[in-house]
Amino acid sequence: MRAEGHIGLSLLVIFGIYTVFQVRSTEMLELGILITAFSTLPDIDIRLEIAHRKYTHNVTAAIVFGVLMGLLLHHAGVGFMKGFIAGFGGTLLHILGDIPTYMKFKPLAPFSQARVGLGLFKASNPAVNRSFLLIGAMTFILYLVIIYVGII
Repeated sequence: MRAEGHIGLSLLVIFGIYTVFQVRSTEMLELGILITAFSTLPDIDIRLEIAHRKYTHNVTAAIVFGVLMGLLLHHAGVGFMKGFIAGFGGTLLHILGDIPTYMKFKPLAPFSQARVGLGLFKASNPAVNRSFLLIGAMTFILYLVIIYVGII
């Protein structure tokens, strides 16, 4: 999945859950936005020109990214725990978005060497990526309207 698809999927999952459970906290709103922002982090392997989905697309990388974002946001005054949850959660949602694609990878490495790739669509499929972004954005807007405006 491309960046727009990962962002859309993250918005869909996070703010869908927030809507169902009527989460009204501005702290949680901020956390949801941070998780969404960090959901593209695992694709840093492409920019670094290292093996795609080998080192950055697994639970171990999620922990590492969580610690790194925790330290970064701690120094920015946001707090370590919020940064950790954002980095860890964003990475997990990224992994979730890549599982339906064709390219197999090891999301549970090093705990399991099982390779996953459901082959439902190409990661580069523009229709899938745009659809996730559109549905995710609509979910986010619906959340804001229901929870903060109270129109629906």
